[in-house]
Amino acid sequence: MTRPGSTCARPVPRERFANIDGLRAVAALCVMVEHMFGDLLRQTAPGAGPMRVVGMALSQSVSLGRYGVAIFFLISGFVVPFSIRGECPLAHFAISRLFRLYPALWFALAVLTATAWVSGEPPATATVLANMTMAPMILGQPWLSPIYWTLFVELVFYLLVALLFSAGALRRVGVLLAVALGLIVATVLPVTLRIHGLANLPVQYLGLHLAWLFVGLLLRLGMVERRRGAMGAVLLLVLAQGGAVLLVADYSLARADLFVIDGRIPVMSAYALAVATFWIAVRARRPRSMLARIGLISYAMYLLHGSVNVAIYRLMPLTGSMPDALTMAICTLSTLVVSWMVYMRIERPMIRLGRRLSRGSADRILRADVVAMGGSNT
Repeated sequence: MTRPGSTCARPVPRERFANIDGLRAVAALCVMVEHMFGDLLRQTAPGAGPMRVVGMALSQSVSLGRYGVAIFFLISGFVVPFSIRGECPLAHFAISRLFRLYPALWFALAVLTATAWVSGEPPATATVLANMTMAPMILGQPWLSPIYWTLFVELVFYLLVALLFSAGALRRVGVLLAVALGLIVATVLPVTLRIHGLANLPVQYLGLHLAWLFVGLLLRLGMVERRRGAMGAVLLLVLAQGGAVLLVADYSLARADLFVIDGRIPVMSAYALAVATFWIAVRARRPRSMLARIGLISYAMYLLHGSVNVAIYRLMPLTGSMPDALTMAICTLSTLVVSWMVYMRIERPMIRLGRRLSRGSADRILRADVVAMGGSNT
């Protein structure tokens, strides 16, 4: 029973895409492979062996790390905004995101902090506390692991989604396209002005990353909800994103800010491959089975693979030779085991707790609605 105009609404039937979990696994594994080969290239000298040759060839053809991140962002755009549903949707959304993301992050940060202490380089307390918010740069602190930069992008996207939902615009294709294009311009314009010496505005790539999340959102509206104009908006946005990446690529490479690391071809290949993979997976309902199970632990894999790799490297240093393949296999298997334990002991219990708290919050608000209406059953 809800009061007219109340922020609480009746639950909407949920639809789960099993293939999306498989895509999460693909994304997480690609990020892991990228980082392992990146470690290999940094830790070995040119000509060290065949595995280094493989790493060099891979880095010059496609950025698996950017591909994995692009898949993760498409998934978030495709799934997350549509979890704002049921009774008291915004409260439910906030609680579910909090309990889904922060406990595992805090565990991963504890591992990083303990590792730093053992290495004799303990991080400042302010840095650790800032990292726990998922927005350390706003507080003037660095990430304890540079891998975690995507978490802040996701956090900002959640805020934008909540605002769009509150404004009744979460399914308005024209509004979503305008917001996404505006985010792209917010990155491209400062870079263009700097290149031509017209203004020294601050440069950030957050806008491009957020715009990519909107591609996933519009794909959901087009492929699942069949909203008019959604697929045309997807095409326009993908083209705008590609053009923007090409425009800022040389500037990024020149100042080594890590948005574009190895050149235009690897990053453009990554975005193109991500769109193609996502489209095929959603249309064909693939991949599933074992990949879907691995997808359940993809968040923990993303958070913890760096720490696991460092521990393995101490026992089996990378050399650039063929035995590195065994080292990488052990790193991957170890990450899967650790991530499954974290999922079972931390993530899943916290997700369930968040759901219970969310239901309790909704019940309290509904009871307050009934009292305010004098006990009306309408």
